[in-house]
Amino acid sequence: MERIDNIEQAKEKVLADMNTFLSSVRDFASEDVLDLGSGLSKLRNIRSSVYESLNQIQHEYLILQGLIWLNSNGHAHSGTHWYWNPRQTGDSTEPDLRGTFEGRVVISAEATTSEKPQGVIDTRMKNTMAKLNEMEGEKFYFIRTSPMEMRANTKAENNGWPITVVKIEG
Repeated sequence: MERIDNIEQAKEKVLADMNTFLSSVRDFASEDVLDLGSGLSKLRNIRSSVYESLNQIQHEYLILQGLIWLNSNGHAHSGTHWYWNPRQTGDSTEPDLRGTFEGRVVISAEATTSEKPQGVIDTRMKNTMAKLNEMEGEKFYFIRTSPMEMRANTKAENNGWPITVVKIEG
């Protein structure tokens, strides 16, 4: 996990990632396609080049918004040290965001930018929440949409998981 020493620097990193991503998209979209074959080829190149970054940048930003929410809503001591896996690179024992205080894990949080809890997304949500439930500290699950919020709350209640589901707008 990477330490977050300065949230403003972390935000600047995400903003730079966004601008790099958008520059790539503009480059891909700068020319019209003349036939279906070249159009399909161009779409495949776009997808393979930018798809992962599109997901990861949104994930990074939601984690930071979750950190701001935790601090703003009294869930963290001013001396809390924050660590994150901005690119979903953690192993099964690491959350997306971890807060420690005096050497002890006090907060573990996961984040998902998925819009609707359908199919594989619903299964992934259950697996993520089950993993989060096994972690130390107060547990939070950050989401973006009302359908995801409702489904996550249902999963937490039905399984007896002490996970606070937080919908972050924006």
